[in-house]
Amino acid sequence: MDTKFKIEQSLFKKLSIATVIGLITIIFGIVFTDRIWPNILLAAWYVTGIGFSGIMFVAIHYVSNAGWAVAIRRIPEAMFSVLGIGFILMVLVVLGAHHIYEWTHLDVVANDPILLGKQPWLNMTSFTIRIPIYFGIWYLFGKPILNHSRKQDETGDPSHTKKAMRWSAAFLYLGGIAFVISSFDWIMSVEPHWFSTIFGFYNFAGMFNAGLAFMIILLIYLRRSGFLPELKNDHLHELGRYLFAFTTFWVYIWFCQHMLIWYANLPEETGYYLLRHFGAFGVLTVVNILLNWLIPFTILLFRKSKRTEKPLILASGIVLIGHWTDLYMMIFPPLLPENVPVFGLLEIGVFIGIAGIICWTVLGSLSKWGLIPKNDPYLEESLKLKT
Repeated sequence: MDTKFKIEQSLFKKLSIATVIGLITIIFGIVFTDRIWPNILLAAWYVTGIGFSGIMFVAIHYVSNAGWAVAIRRIPEAMFSVLGIGFILMVLVVLGAHHIYEWTHLDVVANDPILLGKQPWLNMTSFTIRIPIYFGIWYLFGKPILNHSRKQDETGDPSHTKKAMRWSAAFLYLGGIAFVISSFDWIMSVEPHWFSTIFGFYNFAGMFNAGLAFMIILLIYLRRSGFLPELKNDHLHELGRYLFAFTTFWVYIWFCQHMLIWYANLPEETGYYLLRHFGAFGVLTVVNILLNWLIPFTILLFRKSKRTEKPLILASGIVLIGHWTDLYMMIFPPLLPENVPVFGLLEIGVFIGIAGIICWTVLGSLSKWGLIPKNDPYLEESLKLKT
């Protein structure tokens, strides 16, 4: 039960190569093409979502007093470590904001009543200040949860579990609000004339779905490598049900955004979807629904699929690619000339680099602590899980 994880040398080399490819791609893109900036924004939001979903998963289970997830808790805790990468990437976004956000062009704002009305919030000064505020909230309320979890291991004092519960409650409230507002700031403001009051929930659904998918793949990798023999098919079943539920929640919120505009008769809000559902981006809309809902939903519809490694890996991999596609559809359409999707070496290189640095950072964090919270009062309940 005290087995500590160590990254295999061959895997370490592969992840290092992937990370270097990403860094070279970003540097090359900054020097030679403006198309790199929306790619950096996409990468920043993707990485931030993985980190946020990890600590959100931990906080939810502390607050709900759910014991089944204790045996796998070190994995979502380790995911929290990538938030720092997200912050660095968002700093880069500030440097290239003029190439992403229409509201940074003061001459355009001066002649646009809508942008002029939003200028007190959407301006470079306040935009830049809010970035460390969001990350600060996530870190200040997320880090104590991890600290008490690890102190519980060292001391065996159950009071650390109660303290972690209190910090988790604060994180769910304040961290959740910060996530919703940051999605308005960083993603929705790419098209500042359009807005959706449930856009934050839509982003949360996709983010948490991708976090669950990453968690499942990492857990199966650890078990196959012999580092987590305590992981049972029952734990995978619970995570599979989570993934199944959130794929459905994602498509529900996706549909709700359309329905509300139709039901409330808001023709001025249809431009956002006309750009994405027709023309060259129409095919990607179908692909987006297939990857984020229909295919994983169909795979996970059966009980056996939720308890079996191969279907879970397949569904999770599709969801991770689908989340990238979803973010691409949120960010890129208004920024590309002639509204034609572009998938080139730039996009591939950034994707490979982000995948490498996420895995490298999370696995590095896992190697610092035992994979099982050995003194948690709910550990026995988790190890005896039956579904």
